Amino acid sequence: MKKFRKIFIAVALVSCFLVSSVSASTTDITFPVELRAGYADVTVTIHENTNAWRSGTTILAVHGLTGTAATWNPLIKEMFASRLWGKRIKRVIALDLPGHGKSPMPLSLAGGPFGNLLIDDNISVIFQTILYLQSQDLGPRVIMGHSMGGLAIQGLQESLLAQDLSLAKLGIYRAVLMAPVPAEGAEWNQGPAADLTPFIFGDPQDTVVGQYLYIPPQYAGLGSDFMNLDGITVPNVPTLEEFAIYGAPEPIYTLLQLVGQFPLPRPAAREGAFSICKGTLLNLISYSQDNLVPQADLDALYPYLTGSNCRMFYRSIDTDDACHNMQITNPKRVLKTLMTLPRF
Repeated sequence: MKKFRKIFIAVALVSCFLVSSVSASTTDITFPVELRAGYADVTVTIHENTNAWRSGTTILAVHGLTGTAATWNPLIKEMFASRLWGKRIKRVIALDLPGHGKSPMPLSLAGGPFGNLLIDDNISVIFQTILYLQSQDLGPRVIMGHSMGGLAIQGLQESLLAQDLSLAKLGIYRAVLMAPVPAEGAEWNQGPAADLTPFIFGDPQDTVVGQYLYIPPQYAGLGSDFMNLDGITVPNVPTLEEFAIYGAPEPIYTLLQLVGQFPLPRPAAREGAFSICKGTLLNLISYSQDNLVPQADLDALYPYLTGSNCRMFYRSIDTDDACHNMQITNPKRVLKTLMTLPRF
């Protein structure tokens, strides 16, 4: 009888796992946004967790440089499967910035080609995406950004504060930044610049597409964003097929602005932009083996943005594989760290 009971419990546990692992659906929505140079269509992928509570949280996720909404897929899968967090997260809405992933290349920008778009355009797109989602009763309560996506979120908060607004006034009460590029005004010690010349495509005279950065899938896994500080590639680097959906062209102006080679600096954020009185709780995660955004810079960025030396909601992951793209290579470890923060 005891043996039968153990078998029954084991089968029940397996059944629960199987249900949680397939209890999600995805939907794409495309809508127009305004850019400095004209208009474009952007697409969001809505990952719906059908096991979540009705009152569960909606998260808006913003990818980084040359990334796509699909780069969030490994972490979303772990979130939805989590016993502790799964039911609290109703949906994750992953945004593809213009020309990335499922968002079509903007081909009719009156003010210049795709290659001339800036991080400032990304900030505007995120803002308009929040407003659009609210109009569809899908307004996010949490915003999550990786790398340059985290920089854009800092820039969006600064832009809103300058207008006597804030993320909190848009209904967003938590910001989660993973290995974010620090905003202008904060310290960022960039590593030695890689020669990206072989990966610059397009024609600067082309008035439609212009020049852009693109890392073909066969080279994507060789970048320092998948290496530790000793230059060793970490385990679980994506396959060529995965890199094909994780990678996208990046406007050349965006790249130059990001690394300080463009007259316009990267977006700024004031000290205390995420102080407690601003209404949006800041969570920040750094990686000890990050070649692109040093952990020490993020140790300083968190108190800069919060205006406080209390690091209650700052986390650093100190493992041998804690590379810049850890949310792809080891999403279980990233989720484990997220779970030490207040639940969404």
